[in-house]
Parts: sequence; C-alpha cells; structure tokens
Amino acid sequence: MPFLIALSTLLQLLLIIHAIKTGRRDPWLWVILFFPGIGSVLYVFFELLPELRRTREGRAVASKILKAVDPHRDLKRLSAELARSDNVENKVNLAEECIHAGMYEEAIELYQGSLTGIYLTDPNIMLGLATAQFHHGNFADSRTTLEELIKHNPKFKSAEGHLLYARSLEGLEQYDAALAEYQILAEYYAGYEAKCRYALLLKKLGHTEKSQQWFKEIVNQAKRLSRGYQQTQKQWIDIAKQNLS
Repeated sequence: MPFLIALSTLLQLLLIIHAIKTGRRDPWLWVILFFPGIGSVLYVFFELLPELRRTREGRAVASKILKAVDPHRDLKRLSAELARSDNVENKVNLAEECIHAGMYEEAIELYQGSLTGIYLTDPNIMLGLATAQFHHGNFADSRTTLEELIKHNPKFKSAEGHLLYARSLEGLEQYDAALAEYQILAEYYAGYEAKCRYALLLKKLGHTEKSQQWFKEIVNQAKRLSRGYQQTQKQWIDIAKQNLS
C-alpha cells in the first residue's frame, strides 16, 4: 500500500509539472491537485493521449496505453462497426483483432464468411484464415488453405505466408518438407525468426553441427546490428545464444 501511494503521488507530481510546462496550468493544475487519482486519469485521457496521437510514435504509445486500460477496446469497436455494416472489410478487420485476442475460432468463422463473391480467393483473406487455423492448432487446414492460396494466386508473394507454411508442415511432423522450406526462408526472410526456426528444427532432428552453424551466424550477425534493431530481434537472438554450445 505505501508503494502504491508513493507511485500515485509521483505520477501526480509529474503530471502537474507537465501541465505547468505546457501551459495547461488552468484548470488542470487544480483538477490534478484537488481530485487525486481521477484528476490524473482525466488529464491523461483529455490532454496526453490526444497529444501523443499527433505523431506516429505517439499513436503507438497511446494505443498501448488504451489497450492496457481496456484490452478489448478495439474488439468492441470493430464488433460494433460490423454490426452497423456487415461487409467484408469490417469482417476482416474484426478477424484480425480476434487473432490478436486469441479468439481463433471466431477469426476462422469471420475469414471464411469473407471468402465470397469477388473475394472468394482473395490472397490476403486466405492468408488471414490460414494464420487463424494455424494458431488454433489446425495445421492441416492451414497447409491446405495456403496451398489453395497459391493455386489461385500464383503471383502472390508473402514471406510471412511462406514461414507459416513451413511451420504448418513442422506442426504436421512433415520434417523433411519443413526443413526444405526453412532452408529457402533462411536465405531471404527479413530478421532472424526463419533462421532460428530452421536451426531449432535441425537441432531437434539431430543435425547438431549444422544447427550450431546457424545459431553462430545469428549471434555473430547480431553484434553488427544497431541497438534498436537488436531489440526488435531480441527473442530470436536470445534463443540462438541459449542454443549455441
């Protein structure tokens, strides 16, 4: 309890300083001072969040803050939009948010309902459906959807779709086929996820020397990256380090 009180007081002080420095002294200074807690919340929502939304980075921060306050905010908003207008765009938008929320069955249903008329073989919708199927554990369905996608859209290119196909094959324990796809991906996929997944499967199948070569390549390349890019690839760099003998 003392810690929470101290944290609340510190936040209140920071917001007061921000209000004074940015010329928002009246009436916010008094609102924050005389209405602890709720005053700070009101200041954040009515002053800080709109300010953050003016820049790309700020919008990302604002979105995270709102998501933390109400995790299902976007889900409710997109559900309401679909209720107002039942069209493919709204279905796909809601399906994407369902995936983010771990609601894979709902996402599958929405994507399947979107594959109609001129969108019957739309590659982006089919890729979304395959993604939802994969995360729901339906590896065979995911593989089939991706194969149908390429059959109907032979010129469509997607590194993420290719990686999803390799992971679906791995999920089905079709390891030789998965290795072949990972090997191709490792040569062109941006970032280290494909390389790392390839190395992990090699290790799992007993190809220790070859897996170590890939883990070593990831670690060595990472040393030459900017700090910012290292952060974006931290998950895969850490896995490579942990598996490097």
